[in-house]
Amino acid sequence: MLALMAVFTALLLPVRHQLRDEMQRTLIERSGAMLHPIVLQRFAASAPAASDTDHLRAVLRSAEQPGMLAMAVFDEQGGLVQAVPASLPFIDLAPADYLELTRLQPVSRYHPDFMLHTTFGSDDTPMAGSPVLEVLLPLNRAGETRLAGAVQYWIDARALAQDLDAIEARIARQTRATLALGAALVGLVVGLSYWRLSRAQREIAERNERLIRANLELSLAAKASVLGQITSHLLHGLQAPVAGLRAVMATRGRDSGSGDDDWQTAADYTARLQQMIQQTVAMLGERQAHVSYELNGAEFAALLRERHRATAHARGIALELHAADSHGSLASDRGNLLALVAGNLVENAIEASPRGAAVRVTLATTADAWRLHIVDAGRGIPPRVREALFRPGQSTKPGGTGLGLAISHLLARQIGAELTLRETNERGTTFEITLPLGG
Repeated sequence: MLALMAVFTALLLPVRHQLRDEMQRTLIERSGAMLHPIVLQRFAASAPAASDTDHLRAVLRSAEQPGMLAMAVFDEQGGLVQAVPASLPFIDLAPADYLELTRLQPVSRYHPDFMLHTTFGSDDTPMAGSPVLEVLLPLNRAGETRLAGAVQYWIDARALAQDLDAIEARIARQTRATLALGAALVGLVVGLSYWRLSRAQREIAERNERLIRANLELSLAAKASVLGQITSHLLHGLQAPVAGLRAVMATRGRDSGSGDDDWQTAADYTARLQQMIQQTVAMLGERQAHVSYELNGAEFAALLRERHRATAHARGIALELHAADSHGSLASDRGNLLALVAGNLVENAIEASPRGAAVRVTLATTADAWRLHIVDAGRGIPPRVREALFRPGQSTKPGGTGLGLAISHLLARQIGAELTLRETNERGTTFEITLPLGG
């Protein structure tokens, strides 16, 4: 910006000086030109029979005008005829001035600090320099183009000096205003360009970020698709062994007596494992068979309670589920996927909460959307994890892979839901799932 202002100033100042000089020259020449017709009229009005010298002396009557300091009359050869006062020290015409006079062109010069005392030698003349206008006017007879003589005037130019100072001040004000306006325009252009460039950079950065997220989600989706096929095959193979294991654990638990809690706990976990396998196999089976039904809010809450009650009880956590008046319903495929997403968050909340605490799950339904809040009593999520919470590799659990929330976020988007972190602090964390019913 400073460079632009320097260039603008460098271009403006020569124009300013040129304009000032032109206006001053015009004003000075005009002052001399106004006197020329008067002098020619007096020169022509002299007696026709008078000699050339008498013609020229007739012009001396113009010295009676106010402000006239001195004058001199010259013949056609440039020789002095008469001067007033007679003691003028400079009475010769310069060759350049005489050449202009032979072309019948007036000559005007402005002397801002003319030393009157040195020139005229009068005791009452001011010692300091004063503004004086020097005017050389050619004289010629009517109808002729030949120089007949010339007259030189020294005129008090204090009024002219005031006019020149006023012009200088006005041009200076206009120059400052132009510089200020130019600076404002340059600042506006530079600021606008910087703003547009910054906005373009932000848009590029946002697009790159969206592209990276899209590639990551595509990668996760591809992995999930392959993993789903492998999981489907694996779950079908695990059903029989897990069922047998549950039967063995239940038998051993009864045979060992009621006081052995370890066998009972193992049996409970085995039952939970079998239940999870059965639920997943059932969901896969429904998808393959294209079975569809509707889930309302109360049924969905009951489904979550049934699936996670055992885990919460085993860890000493109170699982509190609250479902408001149900509005609308979900298709079974969306409801089952929503249950998987919510279930992962509930399991995380149970693990994050200390024994004796409560995990609260609240379902609010409207005609347009379902909103599910999962609130734990843990210590909150560290800031470094919050910045990329739904990316793989971000986990607060020892040995965790950080895939749980990333997969949950991806599954939520697949059914048109939005999974967000609402609040986290040392008193706990709240996640929200918003699912539009029209999705």
